[in-house]
Amino acid sequence: MNRFKTEISEKEFVKFREGDPSVFRKIFDLFHKPIFHYIYSFTKNREDSEELVQEVFTTLFLKRDSLTDSSGLYPYLFVVSKRMMISDFRKRVVKAKYRDHLAQEWSEESRITEEQIHAADLSRTLELAMNELSVKEQEVYRLNKLEGFSYHEIADRSGVSKNTIKNQLISASKKIKWKIEKIYSLIFFLFFL
Repeated sequence: MNRFKTEISEKEFVKFREGDPSVFRKIFDLFHKPIFHYIYSFTKNREDSEELVQEVFTTLFLKRDSLTDSSGLYPYLFVVSKRMMISDFRKRVVKAKYRDHLAQEWSEESRITEEQIHAADLSRTLELAMNELSVKEQEVYRLNKLEGFSYHEIADRSGVSKNTIKNQLISASKKIKWKIEKIYSLIFFLFFL
């Protein structure tokens, strides 16, 4: 520290406090390397270290009025360096958390949207297939597969036997399965043509 104090005279220090650029340059040249090495020992990145060093010296110049003598330059620069590194570290942590959060949100949103599109496509395909059924088969299929009614409940509701309902449902299910397979085979064929 004494080496640095003797290289900046009190007269130069007064000029520095008044904003003299030549004295500021002398201080910069004198302290740049030790400050850089101090910051680099933590960041392990030359570009980030240089950027922080620039911020440290900018802060020094802007706050030069707060220093009372030249012996305070060296400790002041190291305190500012330490604070800048802590601040930079916090910013990086917040950015990383934000990026992770954003990536998770986007992937969840896109997954949900994709699932909604697939569900809507499947629903339209099912409606197309059901439209080709007879009215009775449509009713039985809707009540059983979409609304969850049992054979017995559907039979009571429509006034026909449970076996008739079962046969209508089997027939409707086969037709719908065949129609959906046909539609998806066509889509698959066109997609991979």
